[in-house]
Amino acid sequence: MRKNVAGLLVLLFVMTTAVTGCSGSNKMNSTAEAMNVGGVSVPLGEVNFYLRYQQTQVQGMYGAFFGEDFMNQDMMGLGEPYGVTVRDNVVDTLQEYYVVEAHAEELGISLTDEEKNQAADAARTFLAANDSKTLKAMTADEAAVTHVLELIALQSKVYADRAATIDTEVDPESVAQKRISYVVSSLAGTTDDEGNVTELSEEEIAEKRTQMETILADAKAGGDLNAAAQAQEMTASSMTYGKDGGSLDAAVQSAADALSDGEFSDIIETENSYYIVCMESTFDEEATETARENELSQRERDAYNEWYTPLFEATEITVDEELIQTLTFERIFNGPAEEESAEGDTEDIEQEPTDKESGEAADEPSEGEG
Repeated sequence: MRKNVAGLLVLLFVMTTAVTGCSGSNKMNSTAEAMNVGGVSVPLGEVNFYLRYQQTQVQGMYGAFFGEDFMNQDMMGLGEPYGVTVRDNVVDTLQEYYVVEAHAEELGISLTDEEKNQAADAARTFLAANDSKTLKAMTADEAAVTHVLELIALQSKVYADRAATIDTEVDPESVAQKRISYVVSSLAGTTDDEGNVTELSEEEIAEKRTQMETILADAKAGGDLNAAAQAQEMTASSMTYGKDGGSLDAAVQSAADALSDGEFSDIIETENSYYIVCMESTFDEEATETARENELSQRERDAYNEWYTPLFEATEITVDEELIQTLTFERIFNGPAEEESAEGDTEDIEQEPTDKESGEAADEPSEGEG
């Protein structure tokens, strides 16, 4: 279960680190209305600042893996640059923050004077840590930075308030997890570049069965499924699963559930594969605790969304798409070098999730997609 720790202080620490922006033109009317949320104008400069802050975060996480210009590439296979995905998430998140800001007092929630002062101090420190060229590119002035930090802190407090209302009792059986290792041999045949499938012959299927029998015999003799699989140039995988089986084939789960710790299944035949399963543990304590925490986190999100979603749906929101689309990604924003930020761990930013479940950042790019 996520601890209801206000994300403000940790985020403020990170926001005091310097960023550097690549060159490029910057002709923007930062006061222009990019969105209107329930009658409240959201200036383009504020949207741009929050976008560039998010851009800095994802650049630091993924730039070394996918190339410096990955924001302009279709990393998700969605038919659009990854930067557009980030931008869309920023727009959605700021809409949420403004809705929360408009209704937080209905829950008796507001920022204290101390929290507002912390936001203002952090904004000033951030401005002092960056050169004028970077600040201009980010449209980062004291008002914009302070307000974004206040919005984040307020949403965090509201989320924590709603999360505190959940039932924290979890049925142990509903989250209990088992751990198995397994070897799978596909019977699906081969597919060529044009999508044509060549089915396995009966002889090939028989060979695969013989190979699996050898693996099973060796695993039982040596007590190590992975070693037995490697001897046949195959590899055993490991996973945990709960009562519902998750992604397990029903036949595989049924066979696994019949095993005690350390036992091996017979060869299991499904529609497209042969399996061998070893029951590593009929009760994986660590995985069970993770499942329990996930269940509680889901309840927290549900409690927050139960409050937030009707408010969002009842709020009139307009977006100037033409203005939003002027926020492009010719510039590359980088955070400080590791040695400059050694005192702070930027990977441990703890913010309460928004209604997009895991926070404001866009979905992570996948190296195998796009």
